[in-house]
Amino acid sequence: MHQPSRSAPSSGGANAPRPVTDALDRHAADRPGQLAVHDGATALTWAELRAAVDAQVARFVAAGIVPGQRVALIAPDGAPALISALAVLRLGAVHAPIDHTLAAPEIETALTALGVDWQVRQAEPGAPHAVRQVTPAVSSPLDPLGPGQSAFLRLSSGTTGAAKGVLLSHGTIAARIAAANDGLQLGPDDRMLWLLPMAYHFAVSVLLYVDRGCAIVFGNRLRATDTAAAARAAGCTALYASPWHLRRLAELPAGADLPAGLRLVVSTTTALDAGTAAAFRARHGLGVRQGLGIIEVGLPFLSPGEAGERPGQLGRPLPAFSVAILDAAGQPVAPGEAGELAIAGPGLLDAYLTPWRTRESILDHGFFRTGDLATVDGDGAVTLLGRLKDVINVGGVKVFPLEVETVLAAHPAVRGCRVSAGPDPRLGEQVVAEVELSVPVEPDALAAWCADRLAPLKRPGRITVVDRLPMTGSGKVKR
Repeated sequence: MHQPSRSAPSSGGANAPRPVTDALDRHAADRPGQLAVHDGATALTWAELRAAVDAQVARFVAAGIVPGQRVALIAPDGAPALISALAVLRLGAVHAPIDHTLAAPEIETALTALGVDWQVRQAEPGAPHAVRQVTPAVSSPLDPLGPGQSAFLRLSSGTTGAAKGVLLSHGTIAARIAAANDGLQLGPDDRMLWLLPMAYHFAVSVLLYVDRGCAIVFGNRLRATDTAAAARAAGCTALYASPWHLRRLAELPAGADLPAGLRLVVSTTTALDAGTAAAFRARHGLGVRQGLGIIEVGLPFLSPGEAGERPGQLGRPLPAFSVAILDAAGQPVAPGEAGELAIAGPGLLDAYLTPWRTRESILDHGFFRTGDLATVDGDGAVTLLGRLKDVINVGGVKVFPLEVETVLAAHPAVRGCRVSAGPDPRLGEQVVAEVELSVPVEPDALAAWCADRLAPLKRPGRITVVDRLPMTGSGKVKR
């Protein structure tokens, strides 16, 4: 098959889907003076954001970027990064975000894996973004999905195996935005307090806000009291964060409150422990909804956020999605039995980059197999148990790490934990745990806590206190 040159401009095609950035024109016309983005240093209205994005498009075109090429954005979060990301999409190029906090060799590895044509970087805070052309290590089609189709390319976190390049089209992004907003219900009167890194959270979150006209307030990398002050000043109505951020906000001193108009709080990146959810509710009077975001799928779950909700208790999928719980042979299991979570619905990935696999070859009868262990009850409510590959076999008994982590995380001294399998000469494997503490406590006390709440074979045989658990850039505990 003929492979088009990666330097040749794409025609776009008469049937190419309209990019999500077309919403900038609509918002600039309908609400030109309304806040669009605020990062503490820069505040832009929708008219100003559109003008800034169009000016950046002009700079990219002058540099030589053409539609269909892959552009790596390596920059800290804020208005400049948002402008560059939207400009890439508005130009018709492919946005390929890379975490700017990675070490130089890690960034080079990601650039090679994604086959990018250009880098857009911010050398230091406040400096303008510099554009540099890159020669991809492997030649590939300018847009393997078809002219004007591809929009977003990101390495997965590796939770379904080795990290893969996940490619999304404009049409796929539009479909997952619509499906996600069935649960989020965001609109032009909303202002989102955004605390997650855009390098890992963008295609079904930040682009949704832009599409629906919801202002974005960047509040990460600030002290919790400053984050709360920024949210009050902007009148934020929604909050998207990790459990780590929510723990900090639950400890805000009296008087340092979140906005009175805050109505939606979503936790993602990792399982929300019950202690953090309860503390946040007690401090701010709001429940926290657990969101399950998957780069290959979108946002298929948003829990009710009810009091007493357990970690991994996701509830029913959002209306556009359906789920199946499958055994090793790919057959559905009975309600209440554990199996692999598979998800079908709109906005599933278009392709894996290397090796090249299209959606049709990835899905199993229309379902994406997540690699997560889960159960579903008779009402269709799903509970995550952990990763399929992480199940611990203790003398023939399956132990799910999330179940043990839930117990440990409920201890008032535990800030975070990681449970895994360790060798055992008698049982084959045993449960071992690493814990990060907020206040000192002896491992024996934690062992006693677990003994009161877990069956004998589920109790950690070894508990190690660590200064800090290793985390991925997206905020997940490394496994």
